[in-house]
Amino acid sequence: MDLKNVKVESPLTSYMFTKATKARIPLSGTFELSPVCNFQCQMCYVRKSIQEVRNHPRPIMTKEQWLQIAKEAREAGMLYLLLTGGEPFLWPDFWSLYDELIDMGFLISINTNGSLIDEKAILHLQQKPPIRINITLYGASDETYEKMCFAKGVFSKVDRAITELKKVKIQVKLNGSLTPRNVSDLEACINYAKERELIYEPTSYMFPPLRRDETMVGKNDRFTAKEAAHYSLLSYKLLYGPEAYEQYLRSIQKGIIPPPGLDESCIDPMDGKIRCRAGKASFWITWDGWMTPCGMMPKPKVDISNCAFNDAWKELVGISESMTLSGVCTTCPNQKICHSCAAMALAETGSTAKIPLYLCEMVREKKKIAEDELTKQINNETEL
Repeated sequence: MDLKNVKVESPLTSYMFTKATKARIPLSGTFELSPVCNFQCQMCYVRKSIQEVRNHPRPIMTKEQWLQIAKEAREAGMLYLLLTGGEPFLWPDFWSLYDELIDMGFLISINTNGSLIDEKAILHLQQKPPIRINITLYGASDETYEKMCFAKGVFSKVDRAITELKKVKIQVKLNGSLTPRNVSDLEACINYAKERELIYEPTSYMFPPLRRDETMVGKNDRFTAKEAAHYSLLSYKLLYGPEAYEQYLRSIQKGIIPPPGLDESCIDPMDGKIRCRAGKASFWITWDGWMTPCGMMPKPKVDISNCAFNDAWKELVGISESMTLSGVCTTCPNQKICHSCAAMALAETGSTAKIPLYLCEMVREKKKIAEDELTKQINNETEL
């Protein structure tokens, strides 16, 4: 199977989102059930301990609150629903909420680290299947998982979960968060996915975790911009082979490449306005009751814990439509390589209107690598 040709999103779904975006219909929503996770990944944008949740000034949302929001969102047009965390399977009321949401007719996806999907969970998911389970693959061995996630003996559990999910024909997509702690397993992870004919989308860009710590503007446990560019291109080469890689390098030279696989709902900004679906056809609700355009953004946010869904959605749409990117970014000739968005600008600079220099450096390095490698190839061909 040629994974490069696999479409994660169907043409019909894309068409529906196009229509929903124009009409400002909340076709897709994300319910972030809890920030608690059994992993302790240092680059995570949201993770909190149980004690931190207890000490938080706002309470965690209840099952009854989620169900009320779901009912109102369905009336407003929501069809696609992503359940995420933290680790959603740790949330105490996960299965009872999941069953009721399935019965309401939503097309549900789940983001998970996969380590808690045991035989009982497999049976439950087989009886009421989601449309997809997105598993973040942090490495290809227990040792790498321990170094990356500070959790022992979990790769084998994740591997069993993936194997069993495939057996019962539940669609699985693998995501990859690349950092200095686990990049040594990049090729092994790619081979793992290819052997199992699974989509694998690694990213070397890690958002600064402002939602976890507002002082982390422009900082994270991540690569330098130069390293991030290198591993981004190396990932592409290993995933798709030398011929496709050469075409990709030439596209970089021409100044236009597809957006990175951070999320299939992320679409380029074109003229300074937010052009992705965030705040236009999709929304994110945090574990403590804030509606935001995107889970990576601590602001703007609308309090939905004591507010009707439609009121919160209309307010969020209005705020999202007024947001702009830096005028420098919108006129930059590298924009179609960079694909920087409002969430990235906010995370890197503290403002959606400032220039995310980390992304600028990544682009410069990608262009340099493309130029060097294509020149080297031409020289080799000349020598022959």
